[in-house]
Amino acid sequence: MISIVRNYTNVKSPISHKYLNHGKSVPIQKCYNIIFKRSYSTNNVDNNNEKNLSYDTSHLFTPIKVYDNALDKNKIVKDNLNKSGIYLLTNLITSDIYVGQSINLGKRLGQYLTLSYLEDRNNLIISRALIKYGYLNFSISILEYCERSVLTEKEQHYIDLLNPTYNILKVAGSSSGYKHSLESKDKRSKSLKGIYVGIKSSFYAKTYTEKTKEIMSLDRKGIDNYFYGKTHSEETKELMRQKALNRKHSAETLEKMAKVRGNPVNIYETNDKHGFVLIGNFVSARKAGLFLNISGSTVIKYMHSGEIFKERYKFSSK
Repeated sequence: MISIVRNYTNVKSPISHKYLNHGKSVPIQKCYNIIFKRSYSTNNVDNNNEKNLSYDTSHLFTPIKVYDNALDKNKIVKDNLNKSGIYLLTNLITSDIYVGQSINLGKRLGQYLTLSYLEDRNNLIISRALIKYGYLNFSISILEYCERSVLTEKEQHYIDLLNPTYNILKVAGSSSGYKHSLESKDKRSKSLKGIYVGIKSSFYAKTYTEKTKEIMSLDRKGIDNYFYGKTHSEETKELMRQKALNRKHSAETLEKMAKVRGNPVNIYETNDKHGFVLIGNFVSARKAGLFLNISGSTVIKYMHSGEIFKERYKFSSK
């Protein structure tokens, strides 16, 4: 059993500084001395600025390690580096908890103890809580060390056992049952748009080998294709159509599309000495028509009939 006794003094927490990029201050925390005892109680006692806060969970688990607060980052990281297991973050003010797993507890806890990491992930309840209450008001417990293969099973056990408030998802190691709102998706899309392109792209200046392309192709064929046996709904088709209507292709893309979809046309012009002489080849009848200022259908008509257009031009697909 563990009883936490806190003596408050009005001193700024070491993490009371300006938010990175936000211009807001982390709330001033009250420093206190923590005394660990093997006892638990559900009663909160307030006596002359001195509080006893304890949590009646001793019958549920016995942590392997408990760090009174999350200020000693170096020790916490060093103790747990390259160790896999289950951890517990406890808000010493509200008693709310968060259960998590990691294949490298030292690295994961080190991330939680980095303010910039929390700010980048302030969509998570636990991140916002750590920023709001400060590291001084959070304890860290190592519930157990275990093999990687059973991490998810162990995490689920503690989630079911403790029903942690800060865990949005109640299925360990999965996003099952959780759906982002349309507003959240839109914000994420706008924030990432145009960032990981060009030189910032992870695949910049790289190409797949022919062997890799073949493997990727085989992985997407037949029953292995994610869309195998499925069809788009009419609503989805309409959305795709509307999106395509507003799409603007580059001149280079249009040229490639014309080569794939068009009917190649050669234009020959009569010459007194040499008969018909090739004066141009085009990727489509439309392109050939534009060259002579006529319609693409006229080009196709004369090409199929073999007749000479205006007794001067002959069209061929060969």
